[in-house]
Amino acid sequence: MVLQISLVNLKKENRRREKDFKYNESRWIYDPYNVYVDEHRILTVVTGNYKTVAKWIKEVQNTAPNSKHGFIFVTICVERDPDMSGQHWEIKDSEDYPYDLLQVCTGSHCLLYRLPFPKYDDDPIPKAMKDFFADPKVMVIGMKMRRIMNRLDADFDIKFTNPVDINILAELGLQRHDLDLRHYDLNRLSMTVLGKYWDVIRPEKPIAWFPRETRWWRDPMNPEKIKYATVDPYLCFMVSSKILDGMDDTWYPEDFDDFLDKKKKKKRKSKNKRKKKF
Repeated sequence: MVLQISLVNLKKENRRREKDFKYNESRWIYDPYNVYVDEHRILTVVTGNYKTVAKWIKEVQNTAPNSKHGFIFVTICVERDPDMSGQHWEIKDSEDYPYDLLQVCTGSHCLLYRLPFPKYDDDPIPKAMKDFFADPKVMVIGMKMRRIMNRLDADFDIKFTNPVDINILAELGLQRHDLDLRHYDLNRLSMTVLGKYWDVIRPEKPIAWFPRETRWWRDPMNPEKIKYATVDPYLCFMVSSKILDGMDDTWYPEDFDDFLDKKKKKKRKSKNKRKKKF
């Protein structure tokens, strides 16, 4: 069995019902969707609007802690739009390209934030978002978190106070030494923690984010892209929630660096190299 994923465009749905929702006022610009993962509904907001992002984040920050350990935790994922790679011609390594999409999930709500192009704005990220991720009462969980942290800090000055790598959380929380949890991908980790039916069949070919003939900054994102961009942080959230619920208070580390991959040390070239014998 695999998870069934579907999507409802709330703008179109509300037009059918003749409701006057002003999604594209000058102050609030966003596209709302209901994404269904089996029977679970996730309200997904897709936006690149400063005020919409700030409002979404503040609503999360004002909620009660969603963990028995007394903190708010969210999960994040990031993605790069393949069609934007040509804009970064001066960057040699594609791993250093800025992210184009930041996905944040709280379980039943998901924000897909279309990140601004860092070159063209001195401080493009809402202060509310920066303050939220830097809040000591907020834990941010994701895959390959150290890499995400470094890139978001370098490009957007987003810093995390309590970052957690989900693979290391699984390793410490499940104590399954017979499994190589540190190197599991999201699908495999989901099926290990939540059950075999938590499997997602993803498209074999990359999904175009926007119609080719349109302007990406103005037109809605491809609904197929929205589905899978919502599912990834949602799976992270469900996995993290299950693991955290099974852990007692002794797990809480003084140093959150314990929940990140260790920094790779660069190998120093020896000055006293032996000459090769021919």
